[in-house]
Amino acid sequence: MIKMPVVHRLLGNGCLRIWVILLFMSMTLFIPVSLFAQKDTVYVQDYFQSQKEGTLNSAIETALHAGTLSNTVFMLSPYGLYILNETIATPAGETLEIIAPKPGVTQETAPPMIAWTSSDVPYKRHNFNIAGEVKMKNVWLFYASMDSARQQLSFRVGDSAAVQGGRCEFENVIFDYSATPQTASGAVEIYARRFQGSFKNCYFRNCADDHFRYYGRALSFPFMSQDLHADSVVFENCTFANIGYVYMQEGGEYSDFVKVNHCTFLNVAMFTLQSGWWRTMSVTNSIFVNTYMYGRFLWEGDFSGTITVVPVESFEFAVPFTDQDRRILFANNSYFIEPWLSNWMATSPHAQELISQNRIEDVPVPQPMLNPTTQALFDSVAFPFMNSANLFDSTYPGFINPPTDTTLLKNWLYHKWNDGADAPWAWKPENSFQRLWPLKENLAYTNDTLLTAGMGGFPLGDLYHWFPERYVEWDAQRGNENTRIAHWRDIGYDSIFTAIGEVQIQPTQFGLSQNYPNPFNPTTKIDYSLADKGRVSLKVFDLLGREIITLVEGTRPAGEHTVTFEAGELASGIYIYQLRSGQFVESKKFLIIK
Repeated sequence: MIKMPVVHRLLGNGCLRIWVILLFMSMTLFIPVSLFAQKDTVYVQDYFQSQKEGTLNSAIETALHAGTLSNTVFMLSPYGLYILNETIATPAGETLEIIAPKPGVTQETAPPMIAWTSSDVPYKRHNFNIAGEVKMKNVWLFYASMDSARQQLSFRVGDSAAVQGGRCEFENVIFDYSATPQTASGAVEIYARRFQGSFKNCYFRNCADDHFRYYGRALSFPFMSQDLHADSVVFENCTFANIGYVYMQEGGEYSDFVKVNHCTFLNVAMFTLQSGWWRTMSVTNSIFVNTYMYGRFLWEGDFSGTITVVPVESFEFAVPFTDQDRRILFANNSYFIEPWLSNWMATSPHAQELISQNRIEDVPVPQPMLNPTTQALFDSVAFPFMNSANLFDSTYPGFINPPTDTTLLKNWLYHKWNDGADAPWAWKPENSFQRLWPLKENLAYTNDTLLTAGMGGFPLGDLYHWFPERYVEWDAQRGNENTRIAHWRDIGYDSIFTAIGEVQIQPTQFGLSQNYPNPFNPTTKIDYSLADKGRVSLKVFDLLGREIITLVEGTRPAGEHTVTFEAGELASGIYIYQLRSGQFVESKKFLIIK
């Protein structure tokens, strides 16, 4: 059994630990110190400093009874261990803020961990139950107890009876080893009518349920809940590795606004983003590897390995918007299924048995990057505000040290396909029980194309955790990128304006622009950019997929290019033009009016 270091912690050779001990020796259990005019800071001793469990519980309870909770910041110590002895609950109308110093690169500067007592009492249902608002920064949430037992916990945010409330801001928070909560929700549970969630620089790791393939979620409404709703959900520079789902919308409970930017998804059992009821959504600059590992079957429809969008008419509940009202952008993203996974789908003992019985339709196969329904919505001129662009399908990043245990994963998938038996598949959970820091995985990568495929020439995926130097550069222009994404999402095309006299530089990424004018008769111009010299194909198709004309075919130099297209005898209607160069493929639509 994996053992939690209850009475022993890893010791560093530096003087930082000595300084921390001397600092806290002069303190009581927690000491309020004025930090700002608006808020006081309470320094909370951890288990090793106080030799007590529940120090964080006590500090928060004291502030709550004194009426100062919303005016208090709770500061945790680096490499601290905070053992909860009961659920931390706060009422609607109050704000709970817990922070710690920014983690460094040594064991003594690890983020503080919040875990559970090993006692069978109290009843472990939520680690936190926040009816109002919560802010948390530089903290490690561990969904296990001191006796090495994984707990069925959720971090509940919201009060279903309150119209307001249910807001969370998580920054650089690790959500570790969550499985299936007793509320059948996620590591973070939406329990509000007007939920607002912001996840910045967070890492959801090993949310890998041994039994259920559809639990172990990052964020989810609880099962069978009613009248809950999310106003907004934002994931930025986050990583999701070894997880069941990422975001689950449940039973007609959905989000008005969803934004995913610069995120890395690795080893997701099923959906990354479910269901397809999006109203306003952008998913950009992200990497998807081994997503929807469970696969699909020939007798069922495709769900997509990344996102799914379905028409409003297919919803089984009423919504206050139409397909024309929706604003959806899926741009600058990559997708890859590793060979070990696709091979296991086809050659596992389960697959071989099905093949011997001539049950080919029951053999799992990989999901496509985008399913036909979703792709059709993106391609249709009837929905100018649903768009995809700059997609890199079947492109492997080349992760440096991914947190993947293929032996465990193959065994778990075999049982999910075959008999449903329990099987562990979390990657080295003992590292978390020992609180090893820095984390041993590394999802930086080496693929040259993806390293510049993001907007502005930045790498795709989570920059904060895996490309810290590039993150600093990216963060300096974050506002401009967010404006670009919002503009593209809301008006239906990417528009980057160049100031008069500005020096033009060689493009760092491939791209296909919207033709202009559009609609047109009889001529239009199509711009495209090439990051590298290579073979290029630019063709026009009708809506049935029949090739109409080839505009470009051959090798072209890197740089900006323009092609003039004349409609000639083509009839009025919608057509698709597609650019191919190496692994880059992008399609757009234009309209001929005569």
